[in-house]
Amino acid sequence: MRFKYRTNHNKEVFNNTSVFYLIALAIILNVFLELSMRRSFLRTIVHITSSPFIFIYNILIIFTLLSVSLVCLRRRFFLVFVSTIGIGIGIANFILLGYRTTPLSASDLYIFRSVLGIINIYVNTTQMILIFALLMISIILLVVAWNRLPKHSARNGKAFMIIAFSAFFIFNTVDISSARGFANLVDAYDDYGFAYSFSTTLMDSGIDRPDDYSEEHIEKIRSGFDSNDMPTTDYEPNIIMVQLESFFDVNYIKDLTFSENPVPNFTKLKQEYSSGFLTVPSIGAGTANTEFEILSGMSLEHFGLGEYPYKTVLQSSSIETMAYNLEELGYKSHALHNNTISFYNRDLVFPNLGFHTFTSIEYMNNVEYNPVGWAKDEVLLPEIIKTMNSTKTKDFVFAMSVQPHGIYPNEEMDYDQPIKVVEASEDFEVLSVEYFINQLYEVDQFIGNLIAALDHYDEPVVLVLYGDHLPSLGIENEHLENGNVFETEYIMWSNFPMANQNVDLSAYQLSAYIMKRLGYDNGNLTKFHNAYGNKDAYQEHLLMLQYDMLFGEQYIYNGNNPYNPMNMSMGTSSIKITQVEEEKNNLRITGENFTPWSVVYINGEAVETVFIDSKNLLVEDENLQKGMQILVAQVNDDQKVLSQTEHWIYK
Repeated sequence: MRFKYRTNHNKEVFNNTSVFYLIALAIILNVFLELSMRRSFLRTIVHITSSPFIFIYNILIIFTLLSVSLVCLRRRFFLVFVSTIGIGIGIANFILLGYRTTPLSASDLYIFRSVLGIINIYVNTTQMILIFALLMISIILLVVAWNRLPKHSARNGKAFMIIAFSAFFIFNTVDISSARGFANLVDAYDDYGFAYSFSTTLMDSGIDRPDDYSEEHIEKIRSGFDSNDMPTTDYEPNIIMVQLESFFDVNYIKDLTFSENPVPNFTKLKQEYSSGFLTVPSIGAGTANTEFEILSGMSLEHFGLGEYPYKTVLQSSSIETMAYNLEELGYKSHALHNNTISFYNRDLVFPNLGFHTFTSIEYMNNVEYNPVGWAKDEVLLPEIIKTMNSTKTKDFVFAMSVQPHGIYPNEEMDYDQPIKVVEASEDFEVLSVEYFINQLYEVDQFIGNLIAALDHYDEPVVLVLYGDHLPSLGIENEHLENGNVFETEYIMWSNFPMANQNVDLSAYQLSAYIMKRLGYDNGNLTKFHNAYGNKDAYQEHLLMLQYDMLFGEQYIYNGNNPYNPMNMSMGTSSIKITQVEEEKNNLRITGENFTPWSVVYINGEAVETVFIDSKNLLVEDENLQKGMQILVAQVNDDQKVLSQTEHWIYK
């Protein structure tokens, strides 16, 4: 039986029953979203009873969205569509929180494409089929709903009034950016509720203009730079920073005992060299935001809730960073990462951060993988040495590791794991922790090997090691001796004499601290942190400078951003073709710097390529023909060409 379209039923458009129905649906959706985030009926009930105003406020947000249906031609379809999206968001959030600590936010939508290349690590084939089937069923049901549900053509002033009243109440009862003041995303969602917090991440980005922003205020801040005294040093060393994925000293966990110390090298280095706690902006995820704070000296606290600057302002703007500051001193800046180049859009962002080269996994050989599929960090050691050897200048090398990245399976993955969990509280999945600590152990061995190699390097070197965030293992403040899940640690090592200091820092202070220790004073934020770090108005002035640099009039630069995007090279050594020859009905391409991501193109078409070694590739069942044009390109898993050789033409 087909529905007939209704054309003039004002009472259907707006009446008490309609409003009651929308309120009931809003309550159901809100409870569902809170359950998806809190993953517990008890925690959801506690939230509702302890924060009733917040709960009602979140219902009102959803109700306001649903009430738009009252002025839509396809009112019922609109409700079905919004409800489907809401349920989908809740399910996605529930699944996501199974792998990490932070809830779903708008930033996850922005980085979704870059995550597709690694989704197989988190989701198996059966789960992928199930997800695809659910998506297809949802789409089919929406199509059916579009075709079968009735239309409405009438409008009613009362409907517009209720929408306007609800929206007015939402925007004037609670400041939509008030969650920005939270130290972390998890607390914001927990205190403000899912609907409000997720809406905030959608609407709130960038830095709000400070009330007292002016050229005079910026000049007043800048005047404080001049009185800053800097130490001096006899060395101008290579600077290596290694950002260690999910790395921290697990011996701080009070409720776990191990068969041996998983991080002996790191423990020894902390005792013998400059070190301290490092407060980072995220837990369980958000590597790019720790990275941003480290390189830029800017605090994420002054950006939108859950914002990733890599996906917003840095898509189109270059900013002052440690790399640009060191370039003024004659350094070449290099990024290294044993993961795909496009993750977090680093291939687009790093030129705006001042890097001359970027060597991603697509430019590496001899890569080994851990049981869940992440590249092991040991491959970074030869790449770091190779990078420093590639120039005759001083080098700044920023390496990002990936090996201990989640997922942390709660089943046996490697029966040869040397370290066991001896005792554990019921708060932890023992097998997940055991897998993680053995990955840490291998990273710690990499640290020891790197130190040994740099200790004999024939140039002065400073090495800074730090963890980007804690892993998603259900660790809470009360589990830690230091009592803060947002604290990792850093170590500053050198192959020449340096005084030891134990200073606790925030991630956005680390680069300025390193520069100060080396006697460097380049960059406004370097000068600012070292001059204002202990003053009362520190955060207010930092907010002012960040706004001016990124969104204001750039008074600090006299109105003109001096940092132009770099013409960044992929890898430190170009791929080259030196010879192409036939070999038993195959083509052998001889050259330099090939990797397993090297793909042969013949007359503009990619062909199946067999990687032999860094100097040889093979194309099977292919013969040379006059005029044939051949090139080799580095191609990532998304089939994006990153760089390529010159054409080799057979004559």
